[in-house]
Amino acid sequence: MACLKNIAQKIQDKFQVNIHGSVFSERRIESVHYLLPPYDDQLQLDPDTLYIGNYEDFHTLNSDSCVLLLGCCMDNGNANQLYVNQALDPFAVLNCIQQELYDCRKADLKRDEVFQVLQAGYGYQSMLDTARSYLKNPITLCTTSFSILASSPEDYFDDKFDVYNNKFYLKSKFIRNMKEKEVLQHLFTSFSPIIVDIDDSPEISYLFCSIHIRRAAVGYLCISSLYRPFEAADSAFAMNLSKLFSLEMQKAECYAEKTGLRYECFLTDLIEQNLHSENIAARHLAQLGEPFYQYFWVLGFTFHGFSNLQLNPNYYIDQLSGIFKRSMAFFYKGTLILLHTSNYKDPYQSIDKHKLSLFLQLNQINAAISFRFEQILDTWRYYNQVMFLLKNEKCIMKERCLTYEENFLNHLLQASQDEINAETIIHPDLLFLQNYDRENNTEYMKTLKAYFLNNRNALNTSNYLHIHKSTFFYRIGKIGDLTEFDPSNAQILFSYEFSFRILDHL
Repeated sequence: MACLKNIAQKIQDKFQVNIHGSVFSERRIESVHYLLPPYDDQLQLDPDTLYIGNYEDFHTLNSDSCVLLLGCCMDNGNANQLYVNQALDPFAVLNCIQQELYDCRKADLKRDEVFQVLQAGYGYQSMLDTARSYLKNPITLCTTSFSILASSPEDYFDDKFDVYNNKFYLKSKFIRNMKEKEVLQHLFTSFSPIIVDIDDSPEISYLFCSIHIRRAAVGYLCISSLYRPFEAADSAFAMNLSKLFSLEMQKAECYAEKTGLRYECFLTDLIEQNLHSENIAARHLAQLGEPFYQYFWVLGFTFHGFSNLQLNPNYYIDQLSGIFKRSMAFFYKGTLILLHTSNYKDPYQSIDKHKLSLFLQLNQINAAISFRFEQILDTWRYYNQVMFLLKNEKCIMKERCLTYEENFLNHLLQASQDEINAETIIHPDLLFLQNYDRENNTEYMKTLKAYFLNNRNALNTSNYLHIHKSTFFYRIGKIGDLTEFDPSNAQILFSYEFSFRILDHL
């Protein structure tokens, strides 16, 4: 059966006309028939058939069946009738509708064939190969961490893919294009396909369709128009195909079974301080088959929105392992904890930070990362840093990621709040400037804070405040007259900047 709105759209596109009436109905049509005069009051019409007739001959027809009238003068208000003002050739319209019905039947047969492959348990590759025989275009099955589960043709990996440890991933440039075209946002929020043009492939379009399990996006299909342009039926077929892949993916261990215990005991011992020898920890890592690099970081992940608890925890562990190649992850007291290790001092040098950011966005996850450390037995200390970041609403977040480097002062102030009143640590000069600005309508506090935000650079601060450089120096001079401020005094500079951080915290 074909959808009525798709039939109507095909007629409008082919004949460049507008169809009036209930054009966008989801009604399903099984066949098409041309009405011949004279009009018979006793005419029995099939509810699953679309009838075509001339308005002049059949405008008085009143039936629950679907009727398209050509050469219409006006809408008579029958909800089941469609109208075209132009007097189109009825047999040309009939052929157009028959072609859409044929395409839909062909797509239904191919969908049934894919379903049979699914039932037989032949897996992703056979399902994609069967789908490609209908689509006549390359098709790729991707995860939300941008790794490739399967592709058809099986050896179809062009300049859009990277390879690591014999596993393929989408390149960062392609992912950035997807983000700029708002493909990722669409995949996360919608079940319907989207077709876009990618900047570095101007002659090829890409059709994306998300795959959901219990409302959570777990992957998507990517189809390129390499061999033929997309047709309207391709989108409907992709939607049906994504539902079948959802069923197949739920068979996988990471979607269906309980969290594995591979790293759970070892990481729990680290966090709960049950290991007291670095040699023993190194031996455990070797037994697990994991590397022991110089530097470590603890990362934590929390869920927001409807992705929370929608999928088995192993799914998220598996996806993050595709981004953090040298890592171990497990769920500890409801929080996903990951221990990352590297020979680089920058935690992101061995991973694709852009992929991480988009993964967090797609799955509605917030991440927190500790300071770098070198002694693996100190993991519990840096786990505490991560838990502070995830639980404190005042922490600064960028692209769904919290770093301890940007928030350590908040931790210090919170830990000391029972012993010290934070307001009493603020330098009195700043409290004086606050009152002075309020009473004299000046902006000395704003100017001074901007100075520290711009790394104590006069030109950058002037540009930041949209004032002339001479105006900035005038304000700094006045601040110096009113307070102890001296740009050459390191102690004063530290005290002022520290005080601004306290004010932000409060």
